[in-house]
Amino acid sequence: MTRIKICGITNREDALAAVHFGADALGFIAVPESPRFVTPETVREVQQGLPPFVSRVVVAREITDAVGYSADCVQFYAGSENHPLLRRIRVFRIKDEASLTELREYRYTPAAFLLDTYHEQALGGVGAVFDWSLAVEAKKIAGDIPIILAGGLTPENVAEAVRRVRPYAVDVSSGVEAESGRKDHDKLRRFIRTVREADLASAD
Repeated sequence: MTRIKICGITNREDALAAVHFGADALGFIAVPESPRFVTPETVREVQQGLPPFVSRVVVAREITDAVGYSADCVQFYAGSENHPLLRRIRVFRIKDEASLTELREYRYTPAAFLLDTYHEQALGGVGAVFDWSLAVEAKKIAGDIPIILAGGLTPENVAEAVRRVRPYAVDVSSGVEAESGRKDHDKLRRFIRTVREADLASAD
């Protein structure tokens, strides 16, 4: 079954809605330049009362930027590869075939690789899709390391993404928003339902 991470959570209402509809993980942005940035204090407030077995992921430029955040995993782009407590999800921003070189040359073993769309200014959350054939190739390179697919996913295209890539998980932020930092709960529901339906179809 494809896991589902709803990223860019900024408030308790959206967090509870995502979990209610069936999300497996929630992402909290620790990058100050992002319109979805939240402080450690806000994250703790949002997480109060969440049910068990929902993974909490802090998204940071470097692992050290995750200090102080309440989370189970850290999703990061560069910097130190060690964290004494959190599982590590290493992000690779995909632009073209040459983008896979960094993945091939990577010598660490994180809990997962996350593939997102390359953008010159923003680290993520820009709503743009990259060539999914590159994600299929990245799965071969990664071997046993799970692949999380991000980048421009929406309720309208996620079924095709699941069918073509067969990722361990999908990650969505802007694709289920009403505006930056606020989720559209109907889009949340449709996105999660579509992933589950795609899983069932692939099992036939």
